[in-house]
Amino acid sequence: MNEFATKLSRHWEADSHIRVPTQPSQVLLWISDAAGNAAFLSPSWPRYTGLDRLALLGEGWLKSVHPDDAPDLGKAFGRAAAENQGFRRKLRLRRSDGVYCGMVIESLPRLDSTGALEGFAGFCLDLSPAENSLLTPNLADHRITELIEHIHLPAIALDVDGNIIFFNQSFLDLVGDPAREVICRPFFGRYAESREEPLTQIDSGLLGEVAPHTFECFVRDERGDAHHLNWHVTTIRRDDGQLSCTVLIGDDITAQKRAEEHLLLTQRVFETTDQAMVVTDAKVKIISVNNAFTRLTGYSAAEALGNNPRILQSGRHSAGFYAQMWESLNTSDNWHGDIWDRRKDGSYYPKFLSISAIRDTAGKITHYCGIFHDISERKHIEEKLDRLAHYDALTGIPNRSLFFDRMAVATSQALRSGGEVAVLFVDLDRFKSVNDTLGHDAGDQLLREVAVRISECVRGDDTAARLGGDEFAIVLPDVRAVANAARVAEKIIERLETPFIIEGVNCSVSPSIGISLYPTDSHDAEQLLKLADQAMYDVKANGRGNYRFYKDTAPENEARTD
Repeated sequence: MNEFATKLSRHWEADSHIRVPTQPSQVLLWISDAAGNAAFLSPSWPRYTGLDRLALLGEGWLKSVHPDDAPDLGKAFGRAAAENQGFRRKLRLRRSDGVYCGMVIESLPRLDSTGALEGFAGFCLDLSPAENSLLTPNLADHRITELIEHIHLPAIALDVDGNIIFFNQSFLDLVGDPAREVICRPFFGRYAESREEPLTQIDSGLLGEVAPHTFECFVRDERGDAHHLNWHVTTIRRDDGQLSCTVLIGDDITAQKRAEEHLLLTQRVFETTDQAMVVTDAKVKIISVNNAFTRLTGYSAAEALGNNPRILQSGRHSAGFYAQMWESLNTSDNWHGDIWDRRKDGSYYPKFLSISAIRDTAGKITHYCGIFHDISERKHIEEKLDRLAHYDALTGIPNRSLFFDRMAVATSQALRSGGEVAVLFVDLDRFKSVNDTLGHDAGDQLLREVAVRISECVRGDDTAARLGGDEFAIVLPDVRAVANAARVAEKIIERLETPFIIEGVNCSVSPSIGISLYPTDSHDAEQLLKLADQAMYDVKANGRGNYRFYKDTAPENEARTD
């Protein structure tokens, strides 16, 4: 058996179809009879499971499989034995620390000289370093994977180092690699390449950015064919503000780019492409549209011809938006970007539009050509990702990341206008007793209701956010007078004094509120929050259920910054 195992291991190392990582903690080799009883196990098995190697032989190795996965694995062995073929499954295997981790088990049939099945040989590949990096017990992360897993657009999630930690089937279809060749591999350098700017610039400018943005690059499949993709980027951050992952959703614009390069080489291409196309004369009067244009806009060719493309305008964009578009066309003969338009029936839709100016041999513009397609699905996903990135999953109000974004806007406006901004730090008194007596579910319900009441105490331009746990923060832009901040604090105290009915039980909590002011107390956003926190701590030290400005904080409490 040991000799066969050596040959098998060499075969795996040489065969590109079943190439796997070689780290002992990641690959568990095994040989079994036709029923799945182990006859040989690599040394990585006892290291991984913590069980004695002899105890793992026979049916022993199956005891490490999660009870919910064991029946399906048994059926897989039965079907494979009946059909003389291998199989591939996902399962959970118990590590030496008692934690079940995701694995992929793959097998090959072992046949004797007559072709009869002797058993199987295979490996278990530990996926936990990849899967657990993203699929943590975090509500937002699970919702992210649900969002991107089933869309038809290629989508991936990258860790802070740019390694792929999640992907959907559309991405696998695009690159043509098996899943095990993709997970934990770097996206930049392995799949992404750019012909327009150094890849290092794209890489360094992508990870860690707060605002969603886009970049274009070429992605090569297993045949070496290049696909031109426009990637839409959303960063997801943890409660502490640190980057959790970066989500990329790709539009394959290969066909569109080719259409831009070749324009109207043939009427057949013009009429059969899925990209909507419109051609105007130099005075921007429509002279030609294709069938895709009619399907997307609802305007027939007869209705469109002779009109200006502004018949499609949605009214959602400013005059400055269109001025920038024409400036780009006049200077570079090209403009592209996302734009909202309106169909003939009055419905609105987002599209990715590329406009090219066509010049004659004398350099005079003779035509404009617009190429576009509907991006409703991508916009829908982006909106959901944006909510996950900026709103608290439990309460639905802004999270720490959005809180600091709103504070930056408020302080910037105050700097220009000479106004003031107030920051309120709210901590619930006696919240721990609710968790201890009624349980965490009741505590979560209480936090949701507290968030509603706090939100009802602020204006539409104000921002009430949950920082984490039972801590909330409020930004009051253009506060005008210190007394206005005090009134908001008093209103919150009054609203939270009314008992909450949680699971049929009256629960009472009170807020301790600290207040700092921009620019009086500090010009720095982080420092403003710390100073408000210090003022809140002073309230707790003096009886709770009240508010205090930082300027009134007791000297012995001024050094607190946590």
